[in-house]
Amino acid sequence: MNQQARPPASILFGAELRLPIDLISDRPKKEEGVNNYISHLEDRLKLTHAEVRQKMRIESDRMKTRYDLRANTGGFQVGEKVWPNPKRTKGKSPKLQKSWEGPYIIVTQLNDVVYRIQKNPQAKMKIVHIDRLTPYQEPHPNEGVT
Repeated sequence: MNQQARPPASILFGAELRLPIDLISDRPKKEEGVNNYISHLEDRLKLTHAEVRQKMRIESDRMKTRYDLRANTGGFQVGEKVWPNPKRTKGKSPKLQKSWEGPYIIVTQLNDVVYRIQKNPQAKMKIVHIDRLTPYQEPHPNEGVT
């Protein structure tokens, strides 16, 4: 497989695009029969398609590996405290909005990646995806502050 990137036109059309300057400066290509041209074009497109599919598969695997390094695969336990990432309000700068709110408590686990959380027993429950949660860490008492 060729390691060089292919131009989009050759991927779509099976050949390099010829610009007007190419037509002026280059001598015309040797004419080939229509049936011969179609069979060569079909072969080039099949080869290009296979190369692109393989590169897409490799890149997809690479992106999945990078995502999985940072993904929370362990999940949370019922009763554990978490910080949910709130939805952004339109019209406000994201810098000025809260990044996390809570802490909330995990009430139930609906499936592998969806949890039902609640801020306190009287509060309304929320259903949240695991990607919007981070573990809650108790604040450390200030040691050495008088």
